Amino acid sequence: MGADSLFPNSGKMQDGGSAGVRRSFRPCRGSRIEGKMTSKRTLIRAGQVYDHEGDVHKPAVADILIEDDKILSIGANLTADVVHEVIDASGRLVVPGLINAHYHSHDVLCRGLFEELPLEIWLLYTLPMGGNRSKDEVRVRTLVGALESLRCGITTVQDMLGLSPLNDEQTDVVVAAYREAGIRVVFSPMVWDIPPIAMVRHKDSLPPAVQEMLGNKPRPIRDQLDYLEHQFKRHPPSGTLHWAISPFAPQRCTPKMLQGCAELADEYDLAVYTHVYETRGQVLIARELFADHEGSLISYMDNVGLLGPRLNIVHSVWISRREIDRIAAADAGIVLNHLSNFKLKSGIAPIYDMRQAGVRLGLGCDNCSGSDVQSVFQAMKMFCLIAAVSEPEPGPGLAHEVLRHATIGNARTAGLADRLGAIRPGYKADLILIDLNDVAYLPYNSAARQLVYTESGRGVETVMVDGRIVVKDRVVKSIDEDALRREVVSLMRHFIADYDSLVKSRRVALSHMLDAHRRMWEPNIGMDRFIGRAR
Repeated sequence: MGADSLFPNSGKMQDGGSAGVRRSFRPCRGSRIEGKMTSKRTLIRAGQVYDHEGDVHKPAVADILIEDDKILSIGANLTADVVHEVIDASGRLVVPGLINAHYHSHDVLCRGLFEELPLEIWLLYTLPMGGNRSKDEVRVRTLVGALESLRCGITTVQDMLGLSPLNDEQTDVVVAAYREAGIRVVFSPMVWDIPPIAMVRHKDSLPPAVQEMLGNKPRPIRDQLDYLEHQFKRHPPSGTLHWAISPFAPQRCTPKMLQGCAELADEYDLAVYTHVYETRGQVLIARELFADHEGSLISYMDNVGLLGPRLNIVHSVWISRREIDRIAAADAGIVLNHLSNFKLKSGIAPIYDMRQAGVRLGLGCDNCSGSDVQSVFQAMKMFCLIAAVSEPEPGPGLAHEVLRHATIGNARTAGLADRLGAIRPGYKADLILIDLNDVAYLPYNSAARQLVYTESGRGVETVMVDGRIVVKDRVVKSIDEDALRREVVSLMRHFIADYDSLVKSRRVALSHMLDAHRRMWEPNIGMDRFIGRAR
């Protein structure tokens, strides 16, 4: 049974990658590992190998021969003169490693602290709890996020990190932690020169003390851009480390800052990620403060030279169809984060319009306090369910489409679609082995559908990143989990004390923030992204 089983002529799919994927910018520099030692060959024997272009329901059984960090060949009954390790994959589904295209490791320790808070009020707590923390805490939170990701089959994370302070020591801690964990990272410390208070509409109506709580101090542009360039040279991209550029959000950056980011991205051949139209208030901010740019954040980014194939806008809940069409025409991408958009009361991104416009799409899991779990399985299922209720007409299956988004499509967001996201010769050996004996596959009717709709991460048995086994028999081999747990328990005593103190200090701000939040909902903006309310 093929991928388009029931309605082959319905719907429109855009996945950001295929066998003949279009490269819109050069491969990121330094991605080849130079000065290799003696090659190591690994043979994965007799697994069902998931192929985006093949039978996505019952993949063919094949062997995969890996040399060092790359897939050498795929086929039946492969042999080689020298094989150093053989992995028996019978009864296993071999899938490209999942990629999380939007994540912030800075609030991992805030998991479970928040509920029923709109984004602007949530920022009162998460911004200070993620910044100016000890090096021990920064290391531990990075490892915890990596641990959870690996156990859920995520082999690459795009960490859009709110790092404070921006300095060599903090950066070294994060890079070292990712290398220790063995997970691939597309690392992009966020930069901005307009303070966080700009996220709130009618910010001037807030008392000065509340404005200070949110953050009302600008940052120097040149210092931040110089910091990024310095880190690219201190930690050249190699192996599992890749870089990207992340201006926090267009409304948090002056034209000079965005232009500087665009120039760095061009010079170092890097992708760009930025938060856009996450909340309703951001539409009003765009219309009121960016009138010179048609009242549009997309026009603003276009006018400063940022809108193009490198750009990925994150969230896009309150984006208009006209702006979606502009993004599609520019070959820019959208990274959807439904889980956090739901929990933070932001709304539902217009998937139907995005798919119809042919925008390349990616998926993210976002903060641990905003979506609670780093699970691309949850993100994929949410995508399919929302897409299903966005169009009453039946169409082709969505599972194989979203698997593309979560793998090769997410790789495309980072400019890595020619080496990640598929099981093909020449691609990186980033793979997961799913145990088909798990009850999620009883009965086993479709690899694609059951990966998306029934897999919880429980079936992830083995994870390989860059040719190295980092999860075996459901145990992460690169991290001493018991020791990490003890470190977390020790650090959380101080963390929770700081959090309790913060909550107490923020009580005076809540009524003012709630008033600003309610005023955000008063004007009619010609679109709605909420459901379930009788009208």
